[in-house]
Amino acid sequence: MSTLFHLLAYGVPWWVLALPGLLAVVALARLAGPRAAALAGAVIALVLAHRRGAQAGFAHARRKGEDDARRSLDAAHAARAAADRRDGAAGRLRDDDGFRRD
Repeated sequence: MSTLFHLLAYGVPWWVLALPGLLAVVALARLAGPRAAALAGAVIALVLAHRRGAQAGFAHARRKGEDDARRSLDAAHAARAAADRRDGAAGRLRDDDGFRRD
């Protein structure tokens, strides 16, 4: 259930969620009058503003996480390259000197 909520809350753009809300406000205006429609429109606007902010925050957190991961990988690659340069001929690590060690 939480996966479905996550998909609806963060995967669906806020303006797609606004379309059914707009239709509900129009239907309410015809059935209950403009005062009830204005109140419902205000509530829907608050909900949509909250959703839009949550989606923007989620997108920002995702971008920040990707940037942090990229920086970590770059640092690891740089450390590996520095170790390879420092150790010189890493291909000679398994050379045999002829002495048998049991």
